[in-house]
Amino acid sequence: MNHQNHQNKSPNNGLEMRQLTFLAVILAGLLVLVLGGFAIVQWVIPLLRQDHTPPIVETPGSNLTEPVTGEQQTAPTDEQPSWLESIFAGILDLFTPGEPDDPNEVLPGNDPNATYPFAANASTGPTLPTGQGKTIADGETNSKYSIVINAKTGEVLAGELADERMYPASMTKVMTLLVAVEHLPYESSLQDNIAVTKEVQQAMAAQGSSGVLVSKDSVGDVLTVEGMLYAIILASDGVACMEIANYIAGSEEAFVELMNQKAAELGLTNTHFSNTTGLHSDDHYTTCREMAAIMAYTMQNELCAKIMSTEYYNAPFYWPDGDKMLTYYLKHGYLVERVEAYYGNGSTKPANLTITAAKTGLTDEAKSCLVSYAEGADGSAYVCVTGFASKSAQYIDDHVSLYNKYAK
Repeated sequence: MNHQNHQNKSPNNGLEMRQLTFLAVILAGLLVLVLGGFAIVQWVIPLLRQDHTPPIVETPGSNLTEPVTGEQQTAPTDEQPSWLESIFAGILDLFTPGEPDDPNEVLPGNDPNATYPFAANASTGPTLPTGQGKTIADGETNSKYSIVINAKTGEVLAGELADERMYPASMTKVMTLLVAVEHLPYESSLQDNIAVTKEVQQAMAAQGSSGVLVSKDSVGDVLTVEGMLYAIILASDGVACMEIANYIAGSEEAFVELMNQKAAELGLTNTHFSNTTGLHSDDHYTTCREMAAIMAYTMQNELCAKIMSTEYYNAPFYWPDGDKMLTYYLKHGYLVERVEAYYGNGSTKPANLTITAAKTGLTDEAKSCLVSYAEGADGSAYVCVTGFASKSAQYIDDHVSLYNKYAK
């Protein structure tokens, strides 16, 4: 009986083995298809990307009455990825997990072996401007807030509502630059590479940030730290601010803590930062007096002064999946774009001074604001800050007239 039962079960066992074999073949085939598709995706996407033209900063035409400012503009987004690229990119995202955070990672901002060479020439002069100076009469300028200080002595020469809180908009990026430069651990850190991440690009695009890196085509572009620093000032680039913050401190929040620590170190009691870009927040504010202090201090840092004063800069970048080295062509948002757009070739300027550095700002809440640094042939130096003008042409006029009248 037992032998008979064993013979009766044998056909069923054979059927089960054939089914298992068939299932194994199917699974193996699917695995081959998935791995092959993944390899094709990695090969095809770089080829598709080679047709993309990198965004550049364009000079506003002289026929514009109100040019697109660095604070308003976003990089061009008319060129859309092909449907094939979109499909492949989606598949690649599914099979490319993000890199986990390394709990033991040493960031440039807290490297125990760092020498921080660019912070070595910290200011030894006055920090917070003193005195009230002459009163700038209501209606004398187009701006609601204003101040002119002697950058060498810290003396306030003239002001209007200079201690009232105002929103700094992208003038914030002067402090972003200063903190980043002072926390670079080595001279060679300027040549470290930073890739534009999709998360940062999408976040800045969604918030309406300015800059050349806001375009979706910039995702994956690899720039040097130096290139990012120039993009922060010349192109008022929000993506560069965020990527530098992540590079230095691991997150924007941690970097903003460093910004507020620096403000406290400078004795600024009416300044608070909540982001690196100047995008509006009710808890993000300063005053003309304290913004002037930030600018005067920043210009005493050799590297910061060089970046703040550069009119043109070619920022090289490359794609990690290709061998092409391309360039972002950057122009200073004030020294080149604003002045040329309104007056042509910088023909309107203070009578006895040269404006050598500046940072513009513009949001709906801050309106048009500007901080500038001007030097005289005798070695004198001045800072002017204005805020809440109706448009950019007005703050240019304000700075010229204020320097001419009070910087003596």
